[in-house]
Amino acid sequence: MSWRDVVLELELQSPCPLTGWSGSVTYRILMELIRQEAEPKGRIFAHPLYSGGRPVLSGVDGKAAVLEPKTRVQLRAVMTEQDLYYLLKAAPKAKPTSPPCPTTPTAIQFAPLEAKLGEGHGFALVELSFYPTAFMFHGRDVLYPSPQRLAYSLAKTYWELFGVNLKHLADRAPTALEVVGMRIKRVGVNIGDMRVVPAFMGKAKLAIYGNVEAWLSLLKLGEAVGVGISRAIGFGKYKIEQVQTNA
Repeated sequence: MSWRDVVLELELQSPCPLTGWSGSVTYRILMELIRQEAEPKGRIFAHPLYSGGRPVLSGVDGKAAVLEPKTRVQLRAVMTEQDLYYLLKAAPKAKPTSPPCPTTPTAIQFAPLEAKLGEGHGFALVELSFYPTAFMFHGRDVLYPSPQRLAYSLAKTYWELFGVNLKHLADRAPTALEVVGMRIKRVGVNIGDMRVVPAFMGKAKLAIYGNVEAWLSLLKLGEAVGVGISRAIGFGKYKIEQVQTNA
């Protein structure tokens, strides 16, 4: 199965009040558009809604936002090539999407999702900025950037997307990855219907030792698809701020 990294630009047709998590809105709009052609054929990994190039973090600790009419917003997601085909068919003829955020598609960009892992050993420091993220371990919330949970989440995603088992790499996480600094906070995120779930946000510095290029490839993948739970609605997204190799 082929996967695509997609950015869909839309224009708001009326004021868009956001009291809940904007990633839930992104997912709903994408599903509404795709279903105009067919039922989705695979998983969709959505991002939060973006406005002005920045994620809209509505629904975090009760935060609300109102986007004005004519505002251009971006929906970012990873989806199968088949679902992208349905989206491309639907977008030119789409009617404004349903409330609370009626939008009309204006442009779409897409690129193949990179599957190849780099090769090269050494040492690196990686600075990451996390948007709302949560891991689970045997039914328990893990609300910090745990290196082991990060590694197993990325390895599991690689298996789901490309059918390659990286458990051997993830099993090395205790000796390959370490958080050497972090500034995070725990938050509650309203994901809809007043259901508030715990998550964390903030910055972390990750030290990588060993097969650095493979880990960096996985972290780049994680930027697109996220890590942890509830990735369909935009949880688990982070940004790689800086990479220092052989630091």
